[in-house]
Amino acid sequence: MRPTPAIGAQRGESETSPRPDLEPIFTELAARWTGDGRAVPGRPDEEWTVLARYPWPGH
Repeated sequence: MRPTPAIGAQRGESETSPRPDLEPIFTELAARWTGDGRAVPGRPDEEWTVLARYPWPGH
C-alpha cells in the first residue's frame, strides 16, 4: 500500500500543515491529470510499472 501524501503547506523538511482550503484545487488538478492520462502523485503509475518490469538495456 502506498501512502497518500497530505495536502498542505510544508513548514519544515518533513512537516506538513493541513490546508483544507487547498484541497479542492488539488482534487480538481488530479482529476484533470487523470483525464489527460498523466501520472498523479500518490496514485499508481501504470506506464512506470510496465517500464520497470524490464531490465535496463545493457545491464
